[in-house]
Amino acid sequence: MQGRAMEHLSFKLKEHGVPKWIRAEDISSGMARTLNHLVDLMLAPAGTVVLIDEFENSLGVNCMGPLTDFILSRANDLQFVITSHHPYIINNIPKSHWKLVRRKGSTVRVTPASEIPALQGPSAQDDFIRLINSPEFEEGME
Repeated sequence: MQGRAMEHLSFKLKEHGVPKWIRAEDISSGMARTLNHLVDLMLAPAGTVVLIDEFENSLGVNCMGPLTDFILSRANDLQFVITSHHPYIINNIPKSHWKLVRRKGSTVRVTPASEIPALQGPSAQDDFIRLINSPEFEEGME
């Protein structure tokens, strides 16, 4: 349609070992979210800031690992702000990438995990639990 904006985009998936094509309407919410993340990340130009709230929502355990790995593979050219409380994500995103963001009024402070004493243990999961119970975290909730 020349001169008209595309109003609807549809696609089908072909899964290995499944004889029929799968319509977009028939895929799970987790697969839809995974595909959305993959397309967004593949098309994002270098320097893009990517915000993902509750990263693990709707993701199946079979998608979480590969999608996390893909995000980490783009960490050098994209900036990610991701929230998560899932142990897999916490244990697989290096603490060197963790930041505590605090806001009080219009003042925003960002503290690297390396500067928070509670986050210096060997276990990322234990450090995360210490973080959410730390004065720095409580202060960030004002």
